[in-house]
Amino acid sequence: MKNTVMVTGVVRRVTMVALACAAMGAALPGAWAAGMTEPFVSYTVKSNDTLQGLSRTLVNDPKKWGEVARLNGLKDPNRIYPGQVIDIPKSLLNLSSQPRVESTGTVLSVQGDVMVSGQKVQAGAPVPEGARLQTGPNSSAVVMLGDGSRLQLMPKTLADVVSQHGYALRDPSSSASTTWFSGAIRLVEGVLDTLANKQAMRATPLQVSTPTSLVGVRGTQFRVAYEDPASGMARTEVLEGKVRTDNVTQKVGADVGGGFGAAIRPQDREIKIVALLPALADAQLPAEVLRTASTQNAQWTVGTLPGASSYRAQFATDDKFAQIQSDVKSATPALDLSALANGKYYARVRGVDPAGIEGFDAVKLIEIKTLVVSVWPKEIAIGALAEYVPNGVLLKVYSKSPDLPRQLTAQVASDAAFTQNVQTATVGPDASVLLPSVPAGQRSYVRFSAAGVNSPVYAMDIPGNWGSTVLTLAQALQPLR
Repeated sequence: MKNTVMVTGVVRRVTMVALACAAMGAALPGAWAAGMTEPFVSYTVKSNDTLQGLSRTLVNDPKKWGEVARLNGLKDPNRIYPGQVIDIPKSLLNLSSQPRVESTGTVLSVQGDVMVSGQKVQAGAPVPEGARLQTGPNSSAVVMLGDGSRLQLMPKTLADVVSQHGYALRDPSSSASTTWFSGAIRLVEGVLDTLANKQAMRATPLQVSTPTSLVGVRGTQFRVAYEDPASGMARTEVLEGKVRTDNVTQKVGADVGGGFGAAIRPQDREIKIVALLPALADAQLPAEVLRTASTQNAQWTVGTLPGASSYRAQFATDDKFAQIQSDVKSATPALDLSALANGKYYARVRGVDPAGIEGFDAVKLIEIKTLVVSVWPKEIAIGALAEYVPNGVLLKVYSKSPDLPRQLTAQVASDAAFTQNVQTATVGPDASVLLPSVPAGQRSYVRFSAAGVNSPVYAMDIPGNWGSTVLTLAQALQPLR
């Protein structure tokens, strides 16, 4: 069984003029095309044609032949004559009876290990109908279908181009022939970001299916994911426009609008549509990631997003994210970037809700670098303002030194050797850190570190009347001599 996503085509419309003429039995010039607004094909009846045969081959439902007869103004719908021209609108047409206009897609971008039908490819490679697309770990690709729609395959994705062809239909406004597209993608595993071409003329909906779901769209931007074959869970996240998503096992479906998502599980009949989590604020995304010189570890800690149970981030060398270098998931806002080399990357990060539905992207240009120092630079000085909070201290860190790393580890202890009652927190300059267990009336010791290098030790003396008559300390940190 499959779940599928579809992009719907143009809604059929018939003018009042055409209907009125058909009702009176009047013959329309060129059958009914003169008053029609829907694309159509014209068929000239041959001597060996039968009414029963045409109703089965040309029309998508034999029961609709009466409607075809009415629209064409046939005086007797039960009789046809050789040489008679019958116009059949797209909505009633059996497309399988029509010649196909072949179409070929193109690989627009390649990062890492990308294959088309088992062959490793580069940008510019053709993507024919029936091709299998595959990306390896830390690899991605962008493919343009024959109708101009774009598919971005995330790392470790496997998908089949089931169909991408067109049909030649006549335009009622000019009688010129135009190509109406029909396409379908089967996502076997992984994640597809899809941008459906809004200008494409569609004979059938553009479909994206997984083994357990079906999604259909027209002119919209959405994600379809099938990353857990064991559970059969598929998800759809709509960033713009509207899609139709169906659970084919349960034979139920729902419309999902922009800013919403749904998780499809084969065993669940109800499709719950939820709002996507918002994007993180720019201030929650550090622009600098410092790699520890001794271990080569690099950690990017973003802000906490309410409602998120985990986080996902992708890193690329271009702002369109066509060249994705890494796809990182984490149960916390701390994302491990150790596998990435030093350099600048465009990062997009999103929160993931408890149902596994991913939210809107926040994008930031970041730089990963190693702070190569053996001692803390003497010219870097750090100060802090302490403010009272119930049962704790809010330490607002500041520094006028331009060379101060943008992300620091702060340690607070009850002894200068930092062996007792140690608290650790991540903080940036001109930022705040909450210390919930600093005793009043005693001296605490504070130091900062970056890339494994410690700053000088500071003394922090919290008075005994903290929280009663004293609520702030303007100079909370005093360097030890």
